[in-house]
Amino acid sequence: MNKKYIKENKTLVKEFIGALVKAVVQKRADKFIKKLSKDPENKKSFDTIRNLTKDIEIKLNNLEKTNPEFVKDFKKKYGY
Repeated sequence: MNKKYIKENKTLVKEFIGALVKAVVQKRADKFIKKLSKDPENKKSFDTIRNLTKDIEIKLNNLEKTNPEFVKDFKKKYGY
């Protein structure tokens, strides 16, 4: 077999396994978050987190007009 073909398949397998693991972990995380969100104290914390996230998004949108490079780097680094 061609070595290039084997190398390409290895990367495809790694990407597939990574996506599969990510999906499994995400599903478990979603279940865990749903359990946590039922507690009233945690519900307040989640609301605070949502508000902070909205504030960050607004600030990034405003900053994108003046400093697009920073926003691009920020989104790349933190996955926003």
